[in-house]
Amino acid sequence: MKRATRLSQLFDSIATKLHVITGGLSVLLIATSPWILIGRRLAPNSSGWNHWHVYGGLCCALLAVALSFHVCRQGQWRQFFPWLVGEWRQCWQDISGLAQGQLPHSGGKGLLSVIAGIGLLLLLLVSVTGVGWWLTQGGEYALSLRYYHSLFADFFVAVLLLHALLGLLHLRDFFD
Repeated sequence: MKRATRLSQLFDSIATKLHVITGGLSVLLIATSPWILIGRRLAPNSSGWNHWHVYGGLCCALLAVALSFHVCRQGQWRQFFPWLVGEWRQCWQDISGLAQGQLPHSGGKGLLSVIAGIGLLLLLLVSVTGVGWWLTQGGEYALSLRYYHSLFADFFVAVLLLHALLGLLHLRDFFD
């Protein structure tokens, strides 16, 4: 029992940093992606950027799974995915408040939490397609997985930027 408790404490101490570490690694992968030239497979003589992107991406995929596990383990999935259980009230209140010029508050099951949940889902889709491409290198599905990886990454970048911008709104909660 003590071993499980120590393991749980270790995971909790790492989990508190998962959001920042995963976000930071995601930003680095996005920032370096314009220099990535990978097609059906990662060539042995590929540039360092290509190798960095692939293996950094694999690490980020593991972090994304750990972050998702943490969110589900702590019961926060209801906060980030309230639509899964049909809870739209707070999100609709935030949207109608925006129409009236009111900024949504962070926390709860509102718009900001739903956007964070969408970002997490997109990160998982980017991860699954990236790992899938890596596993099928040279195979018939590699280019399709690469296409979807890029597509989901584009949506993830948009949501990540929105998430960062809305995260700044959270700062105003400290001053209200």
